[in-house]
Amino acid sequence: MIWDIVNSFGRLLVTAIAAIIVTALREELNECERAGLGLMGAGSFLTIGVIWEQRQSPFDGWAVTLLTYGVVLFLGGYGWRKLRHHRANVIQKRLSAAYFKAKDKP
Repeated sequence: MIWDIVNSFGRLLVTAIAAIIVTALREELNECERAGLGLMGAGSFLTIGVIWEQRQSPFDGWAVTLLTYGVVLFLGGYGWRKLRHHRANVIQKRLSAAYFKAKDKP
């Protein structure tokens, strides 16, 4: 019983955090991250019924799938954005080094 309460509270926290992030940081997230957060929040909320009904819920199975693929989409979008940013930084460092090296030579 205590674990049901702890898990339910955790699911509510995940739902609230996902909703806050997707609304407050909408402009800073890409489409994949926003969709992932939406699925994550929805799947997390729907699994509360599964926790309390001990697999007798109509949400059993697919609610967890929403949560799982929401996490996959969010992390994939976040990782893709960070990799692109890293590549752009590497290119900019190379160009800056070449520029300053050429500028020092007469």
